[in-house]
Amino acid sequence: MISEKRYDLILQELKRKEFLTLQELIERTGCSASTIRRDLSKLQQLGRLQRVHGGATLNGNRHSEPILSDKLTKNLKEKKAIGKKAAQLIQDHDCIFMDAGSSTIEMIPFIEAQDVVVVTNGLTHVEKLLAQGIKTLMIGGQVKETTFATVGASALTTMNRYCFDKAFLGMNGLDLNYGLTTPDEKEALIKEKAIVQANRSYVLLDHTKLDEVYFAHVPMGDNHVEIITSKQATTHKLFNKYQEKYQFLGGQS
Repeated sequence: MISEKRYDLILQELKRKEFLTLQELIERTGCSASTIRRDLSKLQQLGRLQRVHGGATLNGNRHSEPILSDKLTKNLKEKKAIGKKAAQLIQDHDCIFMDAGSSTIEMIPFIEAQDVVVVTNGLTHVEKLLAQGIKTLMIGGQVKETTFATVGASALTTMNRYCFDKAFLGMNGLDLNYGLTTPDEKEALIKEKAIVQANRSYVLLDHTKLDEVYFAHVPMGDNHVEIITSKQATTHKLFNKYQEKYQFLGGQS
């Protein structure tokens, strides 16, 4: 197969799925790994795709992120139900981490536990937490314009000081093959650090996040991580497969 035809085939396949692993591209083109790697490098130079760890994605898809104000209004009823379910897990005297997600912010009105300390990297979350009379610690660092999350080396260094009873995290995607993913590598590192520092971690995601794959992987490792989702998610055609692979908290928000 001549190179131009391979390029077209690779781009056509990426339009169908948006992210493909190197192995998937090998199988779909019938070409060797070295040939596909060369093709991906060339297509990236031409600005047609983005090489990421383990594969490739079309430009502007897996590493782009909507602004927080848009996410706050999307699937709001579902996010409130998920937030309420998550807030009920907080116990008196807990020290928790709450990241800058649009789902985690919906937890705040439902927190009834007493003497709780919340550590967060979400600027938008701070005012709401303080209005609830909740002791709040803000993680410092670079502030992202899109999500108002603090990220970077200083944020990670600060998080090393804390041990959390529970961590509550938003996430952009959950996939059977690629696990938890988010568009921004710096936010992914914050989420990963929170999982490591917490006794238990809970990932809040609505039904639209299933089958989604983004640029940066968030490893769960051997840590205790549960998924909190909604009734809508249980209607997904592969939800039983998701339940076999990941630990869900009921799926009944």
